[in-house]
Amino acid sequence: MARAGWRPDDEVSVDDLLRETGAMPRSLGTYSPLTRPREDDTGVGYRERLEQRAKEAAAAQQRAGRRIRWVSALCGGLVVVGSLVIIAVTSESSPGRQAAVAPDSLAPATTTPRALTSSSAPAPVPTVIRQTSASPTTSAPKTTAGTTSATQAPPPPPPAPVASCTVRYAVTDQWPNGFTANVWVTNTGNQTLNPWTSTWNFTAGQRVTHSWNGDFSQSGSRVTMKAVSYNLSLAPGATVNIGFNGSFDRSNPTPVGFTLSGARCTTT
Repeated sequence: MARAGWRPDDEVSVDDLLRETGAMPRSLGTYSPLTRPREDDTGVGYRERLEQRAKEAAAAQQRAGRRIRWVSALCGGLVVVGSLVIIAVTSESSPGRQAAVAPDSLAPATTTPRALTSSSAPAPVPTVIRQTSASPTTSAPKTTAGTTSATQAPPPPPPAPVASCTVRYAVTDQWPNGFTANVWVTNTGNQTLNPWTSTWNFTAGQRVTHSWNGDFSQSGSRVTMKAVSYNLSLAPGATVNIGFNGSFDRSNPTPVGFTLSGARCTTT
């Protein structure tokens, strides 16, 4: 049974407790009444005010989060665009873009010698031989009355070198009706090919669907791979690795007839 004048603990203030017990804080010396709680923090509608403040704080955090995400997305987009611009500028200014196209190495070099003959014998003239500083291997031509002088044409230049190559073909992955293959083409000739072109023929109706390290085109069973901007030049002894994905219907045999810039290659 509750005694008279009893109040719940949450209604008893510190001032009332000190008055009833006669206690005095030792560390404070003279006691000063504590500040009373504000009426806004108690009373009717206190819970509603707390909920309203919490909702406002949560809404402010959500707005700040949306701003941060928007700024992050914008910065990421700027980084991606900047990277693409740098890659494009670098690709356009690469030395391979500015390389000159080599002449056709298969064109035969022919020279028609042309001889000059005199129509009549020259009249005899006195010849005076004078000491000069010419090299010992050089001698003055002799002119004799009644003979015909002729200018001999220089010998024709040697024929242009012909490209030669070796090829290694391997299927690195295969699944139903599809496969991945690599072609290693080595320039075994004595001249640099710039740009180079490699071709081969499929024998079972295979088709190239995607390639890398080479720009492909296909006409029927014949596949043509051309050099791209970053590997235009193929020096003697150098190897280019061409990769591609392809599809097939029934079987996937090794292609035949590999060539490099018009020269037939040896398969290893």
